[in-house]
Amino acid sequence: MNEFEKTGKTDEMGRLIGLIEKIAVSKHATIAMGVRDPDPETIHCAVAAVEKNYADVVLVGSREEIEKAARIHFNTGKGNAEKDEPLTLPFRIIDTDNPEDELVSLLVSGEVDAAIRGTAKASDSLSNLKRACHIDKIHRIAILLTKDGNPYFFAPVGIDEGTTAEDKVEFICLGTHLLNRLGVLPRVGLISGADEAGQREAAEIIRIVTEEKKLHAVDYKMDLEGAFEHSNYIIAPNGITGNLIFRALTFLGGGDGLGAPILMAKHVFVDTSRSAGHYTKAIMVASALSKKKSEKKE
Repeated sequence: MNEFEKTGKTDEMGRLIGLIEKIAVSKHATIAMGVRDPDPETIHCAVAAVEKNYADVVLVGSREEIEKAARIHFNTGKGNAEKDEPLTLPFRIIDTDNPEDELVSLLVSGEVDAAIRGTAKASDSLSNLKRACHIDKIHRIAILLTKDGNPYFFAPVGIDEGTTAEDKVEFICLGTHLLNRLGVLPRVGLISGADEAGQREAAEIIRIVTEEKKLHAVDYKMDLEGAFEHSNYIIAPNGITGNLIFRALTFLGGGDGLGAPILMAKHVFVDTSRSAGHYTKAIMVASALSKKKSEKKE
């Protein structure tokens, strides 16, 4: 039994967040973020990403609404924000009434290095992304921090994702490729249904992944605790279950989500939850995963 199987942790996973942050700062990519109904917290997240040197940030949405929220953010405790002097903002704004369309256009045109959904509408953003990038299915892999700060990769999290054995195999292959890019040895933990059909499907997934794809994967059946103890990439039975597990761990269990990169060959798009309200880390992840090369330091 190796060290990972004994403790469920590796040095690579322990250093993962610091590594992602280091890569993001090194690349300092240009990241577009979709914005609808911005509030001061949305502005705070964008400003924090710039201050931490993760990226050059472009907010895509109504200029009037973004500037109004920015004025409140920068003038908190300083009297009437509406009457203060104009602000010099640390990010660029692209004025549009349709951030879902403009965000994807910026990404595929190469005007930005990567994008995060931010507070843009999910269905419209992802539909536009599929059409513009000529992809049939969306494969999102969420990056999850548990309450004690341990990072995990988790999928599927979309309610219409991971519905077949073939789809879950693809999730495993795409996700392990991402972990390898980040210098992490993938350890896949499959959570399978307790019924006979679920067990047959799990056996076929494990056979394909281990025998044909030569990847490490274990079926933990309904033992969620065991999967988290011994794995770094958790595969839920389906997207609905995965979405519920992820939300329970983040919103009720004191965890945190760093966004959910959509696994594509050419472009980098990080999906986010409108209810999470914390986009600084998603910007960091998008910058780190972008195709931009690291900037050379003098």
